[in-house]
Amino acid sequence: MTAKVVKYSRDGVIYYEIRGTLPDGTRYTDRVGFSERELAFRPLVAARIRLLRSEYESACRKVRVECTTDVVTPGWVKQLIF
Repeated sequence: MTAKVVKYSRDGVIYYEIRGTLPDGTRYTDRVGFSERELAFRPLVAARIRLLRSEYESACRKVRVECTTDVVTPGWVKQLIF
């Protein structure tokens, strides 16, 4: 799944927001805000954005696993599995 990272400013705070769709069709949104002084610590900002993306990827994996386990199978198929 692909996600979009959006940067916007509101009330002197710079926000980075990740938006995407999970495999089951639900929307995923998460954001983090930094003041202008915090933006001076570029490695901190970059690490937090990477963390946002990894949290989105783990949410996608979790939903994908739940979708595969929730598949309704007919009774005769369950009898074939030993």
